[in-house]
Amino acid sequence: MAQLPPEGVVELAEISVGQIVKRKAIIVKPDDTVHKVAKILAKNKVGSAVVLENDEIVGIITDRDILDKVVAKGKDPKKVKVREVMTKNPVTIEDDYTISDAIDKMMEKGIRRLLVTRLGKPIGFVTAADLLSALNTYNNEEEEAEEETEVYGICEICGQYGPLYKVYIEGGEKWVCEACKDRLNL
Repeated sequence: MAQLPPEGVVELAEISVGQIVKRKAIIVKPDDTVHKVAKILAKNKVGSAVVLENDEIVGIITDRDILDKVVAKGKDPKKVKVREVMTKNPVTIEDDYTISDAIDKMMEKGIRRLLVTRLGKPIGFVTAADLLSALNTYNNEEEEAEEETEVYGICEICGQYGPLYKVYIEGGEKWVCEACKDRLNL
């Protein structure tokens, strides 16, 4: 029988990619120069942009594309067009998919960022770091919920029924009521 999560705890499978998008989509054109795009990326403090042509996603360009395909090869960023160095047919995920789906897709494709879309239109990016942060937040909320869960039963010291606390006495685990816990200075 499946155990229900404590009230207020969100299941990992319920967190959508759209809920964690931190980087909004920066849009550029395939005929823009790499120099222009590099300035746009720097101004917006982002590492990637979506390349749109006739309202269709045709690629993405990342700071790494610029470094590896232009700067490292000694090409002039003012002469190289985005279409020459962009990553064509980028991997996308709709914003209503779960972060678990996003992790699976990143692992399967061996990538560090996903273009998030809504009805096929770009809304932003999620990175592996964003997903790790969401997992960390989820795990912390889960731990807090576990701490708040009360256990009721019979105190192993005085025999009274009520809320119990797990304590360690003489190397052993015991479930005791609040009064006994206070008496034992635990």
